[in-house]
Amino acid sequence: MFTKGFLQHDLRELEMEMERRCLVLNLDSADEYQVQVFARDLLQNMDKLKESATHGEVNARTKMELYSLAMLMHKSLLEIYGPDYVSLYADLSVQNVAWAALAKALWRELESRSGNQ
Repeated sequence: MFTKGFLQHDLRELEMEMERRCLVLNLDSADEYQVQVFARDLLQNMDKLKESATHGEVNARTKMELYSLAMLMHKSLLEIYGPDYVSLYADLSVQNVAWAALAKALWRELESRSGNQ
């Protein structure tokens, strides 16, 4: 079991890696519309992106890495704060801008899809 301090350090590292992937993808995490389009594209083309990444397509690999980092951040936040960490979103989003933007866009996209089924 990792300590809370150790995991919080990991959060900073994860955020930096997410910011780097955003730069590579020319994705501005402050642009809500751009991040929403990215999230929609990512979820709609997940299988195709995985396949392309497996075959060495750099852009697809970077998108999948960004998604994976966001999921790892989610898991780390669950370990640190428990299942109600979403109630701390406003505070967490100040220090984790890239994660917060992507998480919000993914949640919004998943909610829109669950309402359409």
